[in-house]
Amino acid sequence: MAAGFKDIQRNTLVKPEGYKTLFERITEKTGGEKKSLSWYMSQVKEESSRYKKDSKKLIRDEKRDTNDENVLRRYTVAGHLYMFEYKAKSRWLPYYDKFPLVYVVKSNGGEFWGANLHYMSPKRRILAIKKLMQGRIDMPKACFHKYLGDHVNGFYLDLAAVEWDTAILLPVEDFVRNAKGATFPYERELVWEETSDQQYDRIKGRRIIQGYGKAKDKQMVK
Repeated sequence: MAAGFKDIQRNTLVKPEGYKTLFERITEKTGGEKKSLSWYMSQVKEESSRYKKDSKKLIRDEKRDTNDENVLRRYTVAGHLYMFEYKAKSRWLPYYDKFPLVYVVKSNGGEFWGANLHYMSPKRRILAIKKLMQGRIDMPKACFHKYLGDHVNGFYLDLAAVEWDTAILLPVEDFVRNAKGATFPYERELVWEETSDQQYDRIKGRRIIQGYGKAKDKQMVK
């Protein structure tokens, strides 16, 4: 697990020697070197594709590290953090993230609402995750968006709580803007600056966790 704020994690078991989680494997592949956005995105896709090839085996492996699991889902529920590929079609959006990291607050059939942590700088993400793990939602309103399920490419990667501190530091955000039927890159630093300018316009509330039919899905925080 990435260093930084391990003390906020919950439900952690002793990890067998030599075992590496999904995000630890990605971090190890960097060899300590700075990698490009496309490199990180390809590695996340490659690692998560293992769930499709042998989902039962990977789920068993993840259980060795934590009571939560990194699992590919077909739909979202409130209280979980997901990574997925997204393609917005609305020409009214000034820009959007093609590879969002979304904490879901409400899900209803083919659409859901949540906070994309990529709209904040990494330092601000750390503070937001700390509060989530303490059972509180406290993030700028600018992070919250509505997502349509039929605009999601493939599955949702439901991230185990012990992986959250690593996930928020992966530079996989990919902001683009629509113009004249085409998409163009939009600098993440501009997004972070705009969100920072609206820092005091926030959404706050108690974190409500829904499960997928298993009791432990509702026990991600005390």
